[in-house]
Amino acid sequence: MEVVINEGYGKFGYDTELKAMFHYWKGFLLLEEVKHVAETTNPLMKELGLVNVVADHTEMELFSDDVVSYISSTWIPEQEKAGVKNIFVVLSEETFAKFSAEDMHEQAKATSLIEISHFGNINDAIAAVKSKNAAI
Repeated sequence: MEVVINEGYGKFGYDTELKAMFHYWKGFLLLEEVKHVAETTNPLMKELGLVNVVADHTEMELFSDDVVSYISSTWIPEQEKAGVKNIFVVLSEETFAKFSAEDMHEQAKATSLIEISHFGNINDAIAAVKSKNAAI
């Protein structure tokens, strides 16, 4: 993975072979942090022709309402415009964080045609990326 952001709130990078941007989130996310990741990774996804996002939430805490609103109504539709077709999410085992992510993804489906899938671990998510790429 080619790392483009490595901060306290996560590590973010891409793998051109998998046609994927990877988001390894950590802790409680501030809206400014989420916007920084979006504004940095969206142009790269478009430029590199990445069609998949793998978002690992295992070390993340609950989403705030403003972050949920931004991701579901702005960021995911912008990812779609950048060419993203699939988002593979590794859900947190923490109950409230898991439900928060699931609710946010339901909201996002109203504004985007991106397929959003949930997984229990990163290996299953990456296997799904490889399977999706092979079907193209």
